[in-house]
Amino acid sequence: MNQTLKDAIKEVEALPEAEQEEIAQALLVMAARKRIEAKLAAAEARGGRIPHEEVVARLRARYGG
Repeated sequence: MNQTLKDAIKEVEALPEAEQEEIAQALLVMAARKRIEAKLAAAEARGGRIPHEEVVARLRARYGG
């Protein structure tokens, strides 16, 4: 874990429980999106037919985001 993330966690720990939960949920969503984008980019680099930006755009249009 890098220092910036450690610092951010310390700041979040000082907040009320409900606000911590809100930030934690947002962070989980962001992390999932980053993992998906990385997998799509890797597939495209291996010769995938559809650019990952297009796939992500389709998924966002369908499911929001």
